[in-house]
Amino acid sequence: MDVFNLLGDLGRILLRTFVVIAPLLAWQFVALWARPWRRRAGGLADPTIIAGMMTGIGILLVILPPESLTWNAIVSVGGFWDLGLWEFADLARGMMVSGPFALLGALVQDDPARDLQAWLGLAMLLWLVRVIAVWLSGPIEGGSRLLIGETATFVASVLGTIYLGPLLLWSINRLNFWLLLIAVLLIQDYRYDEPPLFGRLVGAVNGVRRRQRAMVAEAMPVPDPD
Repeated sequence: MDVFNLLGDLGRILLRTFVVIAPLLAWQFVALWARPWRRRAGGLADPTIIAGMMTGIGILLVILPPESLTWNAIVSVGGFWDLGLWEFADLARGMMVSGPFALLGALVQDDPARDLQAWLGLAMLLWLVRVIAVWLSGPIEGGSRLLIGETATFVASVLGTIYLGPLLLWSINRLNFWLLLIAVLLIQDYRYDEPPLFGRLVGAVNGVRRRQRAMVAEAMPVPDPD
């Protein structure tokens, strides 16, 4: 019975972990899926991803109440971020759904305390320059695919950033000291491992995709020469 209890506890931990990281995995999946259509090598230096993250930060500035950003609200028991897993999931989902509409409302009202026009204008300019640069770099096969890939990557980056902000604050409340330890381990991994952990994960995903393409190419019939 102890073994079954241990397996049950392990299963619940894995389920909770998956629920927490699922939106971030979806963001990564969309970025990898759209990369061939966008003629882009990818990475955080991608202008489309940067523009989407800038827009997501603008939305967070609108929807996060000031009292939720104080130190006591973040770390204290009973504070704003002292939530269970499913409570946090509901809060994050609500922010991702209502956030873009809240941003539009703030732009229409032109609240001087949240003057985001310049910030969002810079994000849109960065994205536009990226798209124009691709169009001018050479003939494009499948312009609609480029548009779909760029839009999907931008939207995924916006929603991913909206989720990432509350996730960091909630994680500080849940993990406290352990979050600092995890950050130190990731920094050490980045400094001394080549490539770092995140790069190895992305490389593993790309390796699976290349193997799948090779299997499809091998399965295709080869026409007989005349």
